[in-house]
Amino acid sequence: MLDRACHRLSTVLTGLIFHDGRLTKRIIELARDPLSYFGNLVKDHRAFTLETMSKHSTSTDLLQEIRQMMTQLKSYLLQSTELQALLEPHHQYTQDKLESIVEAALCKSVLKPLKEPIYKSLEKLHTDAGSMKQLAQNQSVVLSSTTTALGVTTSIPEAPAMEKISLKLNKLHQEYSPQKKIELLLKTCKIIYDCMSVSCPGRAHGADDFLPVMMYVLARSNLSALQLDVEYMMELMDPTLTLGEGSYYLTTTYGALEHIKTFDQQRSATRQLSREVQDSIHRWERRRTLNQERVDQGSVRDFLTVYCPEIGVNPKTLGVFPTMTMQELTEQCAARFEQDTYTLSFYMDSVLQPVAPTDRALTVKNSCQPGAYCFIFHPINQPNPPQVRICPTDPPPPLPAENLLTAEEIAICPVELEVEETLINF
Repeated sequence: MLDRACHRLSTVLTGLIFHDGRLTKRIIELARDPLSYFGNLVKDHRAFTLETMSKHSTSTDLLQEIRQMMTQLKSYLLQSTELQALLEPHHQYTQDKLESIVEAALCKSVLKPLKEPIYKSLEKLHTDAGSMKQLAQNQSVVLSSTTTALGVTTSIPEAPAMEKISLKLNKLHQEYSPQKKIELLLKTCKIIYDCMSVSCPGRAHGADDFLPVMMYVLARSNLSALQLDVEYMMELMDPTLTLGEGSYYLTTTYGALEHIKTFDQQRSATRQLSREVQDSIHRWERRRTLNQERVDQGSVRDFLTVYCPEIGVNPKTLGVFPTMTMQELTEQCAARFEQDTYTLSFYMDSVLQPVAPTDRALTVKNSCQPGAYCFIFHPINQPNPPQVRICPTDPPPPLPAENLLTAEEIAICPVELEVEETLINF
């Protein structure tokens, strides 16, 4: 009877994982479809991010803009008929489950292709600010310090444990999903915590004990990569995700990095987060709260692609809010292309369409099918600028074969699929 019950439970869980994985794959396919409204939003989001990445003065500004636009994409899709058309009529999802599936699909559709450019931009911002150099210099100071100088009062990880920690952190660095990074960080910190208990089995260690050991461990890792990873996790993670232990270890890791940056052998070791670090964490928590509140569909930011053939073949992707008029869009184009004597024309099926300066830009865009229209910014005295299409008309390419799992394959490896396609819950 017990075997029968276990088999029945396994069948139910496999079915749930299969449905979740299939919906995730459908959302990813929708995000890659240039003829869908959501696919255009995702495409334009990526283009806008790549075009404006170098204009940010701080890493927080860069990552926050990406997270805000991801939140808006998620908000739109959860309320759209496009998502409803993907749902199976006989399978019900809770709102929380649906949100987690959409978040996982967005991470794969948006963050995965942007991960490398994001890291390059973060590295440049920190290098220009001098924080990378400061971190490297103080890393050497911490490495040459004794455990007593660091404030360590417990056991520290030995060589085998340090090797495991290094492997976890390397894998963390390769991940594109903030949630999966946090999961790996949690496993890393638990290895450290277990090592602390070797000399005192059964003793509970608090934050004051953990911070110095964390500094000891991090000083023996790739600190420059970890600094970027921690920022990536903190600013790009799902603002609706309840972290629990993950939040504690993430903020402690951030605190350890900040303490390494300011470590001074001449001063007594600190075993608590400084006031400056605590204030920084409070500001981060406030940003998470604000991002969680950006769920009103009316605040969704859309995008328009504008061509300017006289300046170059590459179009510009502009962020547009629902109330922006054609006149305001023209002014934004003038600033973006640095041309004050140009005007904006709207073509549909290669035919010039009359639009009023007070018409809303998104209303004009949404009145057409994707691929059938384009916005062209051109000299005022040029009556017939060359026409180009805003969207490709070919169907999207199929997903790579590695993503197309059969029901039999899913039944064989349900655990691996769950790790890949669902979000963690702490």
